[in-house]
Amino acid sequence: MNAENSAKSITTPNPVDVAILHYPGFDLDIGRGELRVEGRPVALRPKTFALLQHLARHPGRLLGRNELIEAVWRDVIVTDDSLVQCISELRAALDDRSQKLIRTVPRRGYIFDLRPIESISGEGSDLTAPSQSLAFDGQVYMPESLHEAVPEQSPYDFTNVAATNNLPVQMPPLYGRAEDVAALARLLEVSRVVSVVGPAGIGKTRLAQAVAYELRNDYADGVWIVELASLADGLLLVPTVARVLGHQIALREGGLTSLVQLIKDQRLLLSLDNCEHLLEQAADLITQIVADAPGVRVLVTSQEPLHIDQEQIFRLDALAVPANADAASAPGFGAVQLFVARIQAADPKFTVDSGNVSDVVEICRRLDGIPLAIEFAAAREPLLGVHGLLRRLDERLRLLAGGNRTAPPRHQTLRGAMQWSYELLSAPEQTVFDRLGVFMGTFSLEAAQRVASDQTIDSWAVIDHLASLVDKSLVMVERGEMPRYRLLESSRAFALERLAITGSLDATRRRHAEALAQILTGDDLFEEPLARMRRIAPDLDNVRAAVAWALGPTGDRQIAVELAAATDMLWDARGVNDEGARLYRTIEPWVDESTPPRLAARFWFAVAGLRMRTEAKHQAASALKAARLYQGLNDRFGVFRSLTFAALYFAVMADRDAAAAALAEAQALSDDTWPSWLQTSLAYCRALFANLIDRKPDEARSLVNAALQGHRRGDSYFGDRCELLLPSLDIAQGDYASALRRCNDILDSSSVRESVQLRSQILLMRGAALVHLGDVKAAELALASACTLLMHTFGPTTYPYSYVALLLARQGRLVDAARTLAWIDNRQLQAVRDWFPPIAVSSYEEARTMVDSAFTREECDRLASDGARLSFEQVTAMAFPGR
Repeated sequence: MNAENSAKSITTPNPVDVAILHYPGFDLDIGRGELRVEGRPVALRPKTFALLQHLARHPGRLLGRNELIEAVWRDVIVTDDSLVQCISELRAALDDRSQKLIRTVPRRGYIFDLRPIESISGEGSDLTAPSQSLAFDGQVYMPESLHEAVPEQSPYDFTNVAATNNLPVQMPPLYGRAEDVAALARLLEVSRVVSVVGPAGIGKTRLAQAVAYELRNDYADGVWIVELASLADGLLLVPTVARVLGHQIALREGGLTSLVQLIKDQRLLLSLDNCEHLLEQAADLITQIVADAPGVRVLVTSQEPLHIDQEQIFRLDALAVPANADAASAPGFGAVQLFVARIQAADPKFTVDSGNVSDVVEICRRLDGIPLAIEFAAAREPLLGVHGLLRRLDERLRLLAGGNRTAPPRHQTLRGAMQWSYELLSAPEQTVFDRLGVFMGTFSLEAAQRVASDQTIDSWAVIDHLASLVDKSLVMVERGEMPRYRLLESSRAFALERLAITGSLDATRRRHAEALAQILTGDDLFEEPLARMRRIAPDLDNVRAAVAWALGPTGDRQIAVELAAATDMLWDARGVNDEGARLYRTIEPWVDESTPPRLAARFWFAVAGLRMRTEAKHQAASALKAARLYQGLNDRFGVFRSLTFAALYFAVMADRDAAAAALAEAQALSDDTWPSWLQTSLAYCRALFANLIDRKPDEARSLVNAALQGHRRGDSYFGDRCELLLPSLDIAQGDYASALRRCNDILDSSSVRESVQLRSQILLMRGAALVHLGDVKAAELALASACTLLMHTFGPTTYPYSYVALLLARQGRLVDAARTLAWIDNRQLQAVRDWFPPIAVSSYEEARTMVDSAFTREECDRLASDGARLSFEQVTAMAFPGR
């Protein structure tokens, strides 16, 4: 009996349109908002009655916890406890101790397993329901029991069973997935089973539909999609697949064998969509098909692989997001295309332009390129505008709702999509997932173990649960020498919300900060600085999050000091020394006599290692503080490292006596049993002394060349710094061509790509060489990049603008050159003077000569007055307009 004929023979009350529903033993009076049991009113709280009304509107259907919470508590955040309490109240009111009326489907939701025997509409007409057959949502189910309820038609049955597919007549546009469609089609040519795996909302279903549509003429017996998300019981899988394929399979033992026998000689593509909650049954079905039906290929979509033989996994990535906010190129990326298309469906005039491109790209980036989240965001744009939408993304789980009304409930809000995935986890997996929400960006396995483990979940169990979360596409893996992990931003927001609901957010953030301080510190006393930079650089975002908590109202100053002390080399590695300096200045007042000496020594050593040229005096003093503290701890190695930092800064400040004293004391402490990189660090300090204080570039070159014997670029931090001195020495001796060759060679190396600070210095020397060689166009590009980077790595440093002034003068921009020179003069008159290397001095003097000869004294004075008032940002913008 099909749905159409069934509709002629039975009349089903629609609970949405009636005023009173009569059930055996009780009545639901929707008009009065009253439950009557045996004719007597039963008092229910408003939310409990609203829950009963929603259950009655969807008899026999599995209602997920998230759907029920959205229906009853739409405007407030509640825990599952509120739902459970209301369910308990209903069962008590209906005397449903055996849970036959309101059945619990573990970890999935609830089913209201009763239909009204009579209903009275708002106009007073009686509608009588059947006693055997059930009809709802346009489908017929027989008999009442869920385990025997098989839909007469699949949601994809757009044609009759004689057709060769159940696909839509025309597929909607698919943005940014052309390569994925082609790749997946190729995989199906060589693999019997392909599983498209990815997190909720990433577009697995749409991709599978597109591939099925692409291949619709390639299979003699058709291409068939079976949607499984609505199946609450795995026992329904085989009958549901059979019905989509045009067969009738009873729910009995041997049904799987019967189905495979029916299709064993057919050539078809079977797409099983949304398998994550039916993995075991789907795996059994597909394994049998692979064994006995050689002409059948299976395309699966799931958040988790099946883990069966012959399965080829296709992990679906998010839509591409532009790296730069460029109005011309951004619309070519899939994430932006989808966002724009969904907005244009309501407002055809909307376009991406220079005024909104930054916000559009940032929205797509913060939504991780996840199509479902982007569609929800686009739906809010007419109300909020692009900028308003971006400002409210921190509230994404409340904001991103209102999806397509024809979509499954789990795809009508972002929280619903997350809840669907979350409910498939075991309780320990949910706990681990929640705790991982405190991480920003990527995190290491060790960090996950420290943060997610406790008395009930040990560190080894965390590994197992993390592996499961990766499998289920709730945690992403970033491959490398040491894999790192991350949560998508929407997943992270959901996890943080769960932590807040359970009251464990602050404690987990504390554990995160403590773990991070321990991990960054490490336990290798002789860890080579470049290796250390590479190890800790990926945790910059985590440090920012941990510091924000530690400095916040519920934070801990001791942990803040520990975090700061553990971040030496971190800011240098990521080229944000200015950010590190601000942090250290905030924390310095807290480091006093009460601070444990070793922690204080580590903190001052971190301050000394920041390499901010504008704070060289303060860093030298910090290095000496660290050295004295380490002396009190009898830590010879700590004293040595601190003194080499002091020597370096005293050399930069041209303080001969202080630099010589620090070098001599460090030399006396040196130990031949220490790793060789420590001798290289000492050689680097000596070379700086020879070049910057003694003005002996030849001697400095000899020291550098000796230190570089056997050195491979990228193997040693101080080895790379020694190599960096060579083009500087070339420039000091006027060999600009050699300096340029060395700079070009170093710029191509991987070690430069890893260090923003190193890149900024190379670009500066390259720009200086190009200016003196007369290539002003290339010099402008190099100096513009260098000055921008140097502001964050060395602070607002003055001497690079000597090269900029010479560049402007040689470009014929003498007015701008004059203003730049005046800005330099004014900076040098300030309390903290910036030491100029010799080549910077000569560049300044050449530019000064050109300017003075071009203007009268009165004009020079006026331009000097203009330039002295410029800020660091203004002089940069003037020198490099449009960059």
